Amino acid sequence: MIPTLPKAAFFRRKRFLIAALIVVAGIGALIYVGVRGGSMYYMTLAELEAQGDTVYGDKIRLGATVVDGSIQSGGDGVTRFVVTDGTNTLRVSYGGSLPDTFRDGAGVVLQGKLTPSGTFEASSLLAKCPSKYKPGE
Repeated sequence: MIPTLPKAAFFRRKRFLIAALIVVAGIGALIYVGVRGGSMYYMTLAELEAQGDTVYGDKIRLGATVVDGSIQSGGDGVTRFVVTDGTNTLRVSYGGSLPDTFRDGAGVVLQGKLTPSGTFEASSLLAKCPSKYKPGE
């Protein structure tokens, strides 16, 4: 004869298992959303050009390098500069505060929208750290 649990103990165990499954599913969902939202994929200028005019107005992350001598700070608080991937170039306007590592030749990751006029209006700007430390800069 197999011993059985009383009905009250069976229902307590069942409720505990259901609650545990809900908690585990909730934690799994939070991890998934966090990892998905935190991933930092960005397009290159060549990929952006290949998309054509289908990306106008879409939120885009773009990775490129600031062209030497192109940074202009306007009186309106907007910084304008040009980025390149070595082949393609794109004009950028950014109205936020600039990171300390933002300078000519710096790698940047921009988030914003491409306008039909061909200017990328950045809403956020991340300047990549240089791959080699150069003293005195």
